Amino acid sequence: MSSLYRILVGLVVLLVLFISCSVEDEATKQRTTELLTFMDEIRVINTHEHQWNPPPEFNGQKHNFYTLLAYSYLKSDLVSAGAKPLSADVINRGNLDELWDQYGQYLDYSRSTSYYSHFLKGFELLYDYPHSSFSKEGIKLLSDQIASNYALLDSWYEEAFQKTGFEVMFVDQYWNSFNVELDERYFALVFNINRLVTAASEKSTLSRNQGNRLSVFRLAREEGIRLDTLENYLRFAESQMKRFVENKAVCLKNSMAYSRSIDYEDVPFEEARQLYAKNSESLSAAEKKKIQDFMFHWILQKAPNYGLPIQIHTGYLAGWGNRLENGRVTKLNDLFLKYPDTKFVLFHGSFPWMGEYAALGKMFPNVYLDLVWLPQLSREAAVRSLDEMLDQVPYNKFFWGGDCHQIEESTGSLAFGKSVVAEVLARRIERGLLTEEVAREIAARIFRVNAVEFFRLDEKLGIQP
Repeated sequence: MSSLYRILVGLVVLLVLFISCSVEDEATKQRTTELLTFMDEIRVINTHEHQWNPPPEFNGQKHNFYTLLAYSYLKSDLVSAGAKPLSADVINRGNLDELWDQYGQYLDYSRSTSYYSHFLKGFELLYDYPHSSFSKEGIKLLSDQIASNYALLDSWYEEAFQKTGFEVMFVDQYWNSFNVELDERYFALVFNINRLVTAASEKSTLSRNQGNRLSVFRLAREEGIRLDTLENYLRFAESQMKRFVENKAVCLKNSMAYSRSIDYEDVPFEEARQLYAKNSESLSAAEKKKIQDFMFHWILQKAPNYGLPIQIHTGYLAGWGNRLENGRVTKLNDLFLKYPDTKFVLFHGSFPWMGEYAALGKMFPNVYLDLVWLPQLSREAAVRSLDEMLDQVPYNKFFWGGDCHQIEESTGSLAFGKSVVAEVLARRIERGLLTEEVAREIAARIFRVNAVEFFRLDEKLGIQP
């Protein structure tokens, strides 16, 4: 009899726990929905994008689904799964059956990834795409809609931008980094300093190629500056910083992890001057790095004078086949110590080193954290790491960006970002770690208020918190 009693008691306890967990799950879902509804009213300050409409190889072509896929993150998962890189020639021919035959199975293999899910989400929200995955017939229908929208790109972009709820996007034009002309209805200017840093180590080669409209040496010649000495190169570099400030630039950007390690040695001026004076084609890789390191330190010294924070790519590298260790965030530690007046914004959660990333945000008053791209890399990793970050870092130090080339993917990126933040905050409310009022304040700060205050958008762009 006692054994039966113990079994019954055990069953009752399990039933109570099951009911309790079910009630808690429903409460969390309800809070998540309420927070998402609140976030949908926020006019979002998107602190990092690469909007490029259209990329040159598709200019003048009839757009289709694969045109957008070619400049999405999802294309990398297709290659990771075994596909060949997307061909612009094949895409421009517009043979959707042929394209599905080449890439359909690799799209299917990627259905579990966050790259796939957030890309799909953009089409659900902007195109009312009704299916839970991409299919051959679904892509044909989407392609017809895309072709119609991109035939009237200006009106389509305005519609999608407003529907998604953006106030402004910070645009990093890495492909044309000295350009200061942007559509101010949508975009704020960012100065990507990669080319300014690397060109100093390629003087001899680049000076022979001044016909290139993107050439540092051509730009300098137009300003009447000869880049024959390091002193003159620095004079040109400062003129560019002034030009960007005059055109309302909100920050600088370093994405050099794609081509080199982000450790920057403190190289004395005299050593850098002597290296610059040499024929750059005779310099070793280590000597070229020294010139680049000197330039980046120089920029960090100057940045506070112009009120320009610097965004830095850390962690995972988009695409395929690179050196992951290049972007490890702790390599920047000495810079934070050396330049306490320079404001650093670290990108991407430094995935997969999110713990080190959060620790640096906690340790340094001049280090801020942008969640940009982290939810697309791994939604579940973003949920876990943001929960831990909020345990460590004051919430006035977070931003959000989309990091996409096209408005459709940016829309999906924002939806993913909101879902991550809402889930984390809802769970923290349930655990008694936050009130609903504080949770809403955190959401408003991540998606708007922090960026307005930190980047001084009231002063620069007339945007209020």
